[in-house]
Amino acid sequence: MQKQVLPTSLKVSALLLSVLGKPFPGLAASLFLRLYSTPPKRKFRSTHMEVKNEAKVGEMQLSIYPFRGDQIRLATYSWGQSDKKVLLLHGWGGSPLDFKHMITALVSSGYEVISFDAPAHGFSAGKRTNLIQWMHVMHQVLQQAGPVHAIIGHSLGGLNAALTLVRQEVTVPRLVMISAAVSAPSFFKETYDLFRIPPVVVEKVEQQILKQLHQDLKELDLFLYPQQIKAEKILVVYDENDTVAKPEEINMFLQQYSSISALRINGDGHFRIMKDKVVIEKVLDFLN
Repeated sequence: MQKQVLPTSLKVSALLLSVLGKPFPGLAASLFLRLYSTPPKRKFRSTHMEVKNEAKVGEMQLSIYPFRGDQIRLATYSWGQSDKKVLLLHGWGGSPLDFKHMITALVSSGYEVISFDAPAHGFSAGKRTNLIQWMHVMHQVLQQAGPVHAIIGHSLGGLNAALTLVRQEVTVPRLVMISAAVSAPSFFKETYDLFRIPPVVVEKVEQQILKQLHQDLKELDLFLYPQQIKAEKILVVYDENDTVAKPEEINMFLQQYSSISALRINGDGHFRIMKDKVVIEKVLDFLN
């Protein structure tokens, strides 16, 4: 397994959190959550703008959390026109505009692709966001969009989709999880280890999540919900060279879900998988 190394831009933050951790654990926890909930800024290339220009672009005003009444503006996209809709969900720091090859293939096969920039991503409003907000937003999008034939989620978008289908009274015919995270506690732990966050700060982080977001972090884990994802059929696609969504963890998840179809490839890792020809062909075959 490839060991993850902090980029230079985050080493100062890691050092600061380490220094503050023991004398000021509450402050360190607040700084950690602020950093953790701020997605990286994106610069869109001309190829991204081509994908956007081919879309029908719109906006939605949705409530920001289930426990708050204020709203957030989301940028929305649709490609093609069909009774068979596919909802495409990007991951952390991602965009629907990254998935040109998948969108083109779906539209050519007779599907309408709908998507949106998650809060604090792309052309949507907000500076910080989190998985709790993503699940709430996705549920509202499904309510407004009407029935969808399938949801395709990449990375954190896959975990978002699966947890939403566990928690809400929503069922879809097909769910595709591509390079998807399967456990929020697991990737939090990886970040704690990477930043060398002391246990006293970890405890404060999870207390603040519970207080601010009304959510126990430990519950955001698909290992707790075997056979409870409300999709008629599920396909998991992953890459044995992925250093973000760990293949070992996905293998353990698949052992719990004997009914899930799976495709494991030897490709180029976490991000390029969405334009892999074998993956696209498998997804189309699964949706049909």
